[in-house]
Amino acid sequence: MEYNAEDKYRSMLRAYNRLKIINTNTGNQHGNTEAKDATEDFFNHCYHFKDWIKKDLSIIFLTDVEKYIDNSQYISIAADYCNVFKHAGLDKKSRSKRNLDGLNTHVKFDLTNNGFIASSKLEVTIDGQKYNSLDLARNCIKEWNIFLKTQTKGKKINISNP
Repeated sequence: MEYNAEDKYRSMLRAYNRLKIINTNTGNQHGNTEAKDATEDFFNHCYHFKDWIKKDLSIIFLTDVEKYIDNSQYISIAADYCNVFKHAGLDKKSRSKRNLDGLNTHVKFDLTNNGFIASSKLEVTIDGQKYNSLDLARNCIKEWNIFLKTQTKGKKINISNP
């Protein structure tokens, strides 16, 4: 089977766009679980993108992708988030060297001329500091873009800014 990293990159961007929509305007069709589900979906795409770029034989690395993740501020958080929810807690040491303390969903309803408009945001608490999951996702994409621009040669993935 051929592993086209650009396809996986585009999947990650689509997951980001779903998270963005939930954070801004879901109409009146979603409840308080969609932000958590969309965050988990994005972080899964984001973290597992590494597997696809490692298997795309047209991409050559100038640095070890695993070390890049360990040293990244945001992709390492995505890795920890994925592993916490995949394994019901971390089985190994934290890649971000930080602790995922908790999750809180915030739902906002606005009454407009078209009825209620809702948005749902997931707040991730890491070592006592609160982060909006959309901001974390945006920063993950930025870090992947830096890696793709500076740490690879050969085939170039057409990157997009979040």
